[in-house]
Amino acid sequence: MHAQPLPLTARTLYAELREQALALGATENIGPLPGAVVAKSIRGRQYLYHQYRDLAGKTRQTYLGPDDDTTRALIARLADVRESRAEDIARLDGLRAAFIAAGGAVMQQGPFRVLKAFADAGILRPGAGHAVLVGTHAFNALANLLGVRWASMVGTQDIDLAGERDIDIAVAKPDAGVPHVLESLDMGFIPVPSLDSRKASTSFRVRGQELRVDLLTPLTGADRGKPAFVPALNAHAQALRFLDYLIEDPLPMPVFSNTGLALVNVPRPARFALHKLIVSESRGEAFATKTGKDRAQAAQMLEVMLEEMPDAVAAAHKALVARGRGWVSRFGRAVRKVSRDYPRVGEILSGRW
Repeated sequence: MHAQPLPLTARTLYAELREQALALGATENIGPLPGAVVAKSIRGRQYLYHQYRDLAGKTRQTYLGPDDDTTRALIARLADVRESRAEDIARLDGLRAAFIAAGGAVMQQGPFRVLKAFADAGILRPGAGHAVLVGTHAFNALANLLGVRWASMVGTQDIDLAGERDIDIAVAKPDAGVPHVLESLDMGFIPVPSLDSRKASTSFRVRGQELRVDLLTPLTGADRGKPAFVPALNAHAQALRFLDYLIEDPLPMPVFSNTGLALVNVPRPARFALHKLIVSESRGEAFATKTGKDRAQAAQMLEVMLEEMPDAVAAAHKALVARGRGWVSRFGRAVRKVSRDYPRVGEILSGRW
């Protein structure tokens, strides 16, 4: 199985799409400025407020000032920003539609709606310290970044979000936690109960459907077998070994459906691929299907990157080696096994490292 390169037109469209999305949404997620200005009379005087609905659908108001020339001038400036932003979003939406038409990977509407809500709540703000989209949705999104279409574009309703437990105090916390956002979507999400009723749930699903959200965080040190609270998610998450390597220094990038666009953080592609190899050596025999998928995703990504971005793979490998002999040993075993089905990738990896 080999990834197929996207046409030059599609690559050019994506480069412009990502550049404009980052410029427009570097400090807030892509989307229209919600709400409207309303007047309230208090003790015979008029005051102006910005009125909007929060994630739970409740009406909120932010005080702007008395109804005078100064406040009206502020409102006029806000209107200019709104109009300019609306034009930028319309231009971005045109690029999104053109890129999809040229062969770009697109998300199914259900998972996209959930990710868009997370982005709107500040959970997926671009940059370190915020939640990172991992798993198959990240793999599919990275195809756009690398300018390819995977041999098998895996469709899934599972959303995997990861976040660090320890973040810099200067990193802004999300406006709402994952459980609150899922509840506000009114899609029927329910917590998946833990085997131990005393432990907080780290997964949520829609009853009768495949749509599911799993919350993850790196496991370092001894495994205490209990969820950890993650500020980036404002919720508890399952701790997993090797995840710290994957989500370190993530990349912000757009993901989209046929109806919209959101900015998310994803792992760097070289780290994603090498992490898949490491994880493939850590699964038991009962998870043979997942192990095969890990190696297939890693091989496809590495085949592209070793040809076009070998320095990025070398840097990711150097960071892996720095984590100790156990990591190096797992990596070596994974490379030998990948070589059976993907001899070209295995040959290059074995020859360099």
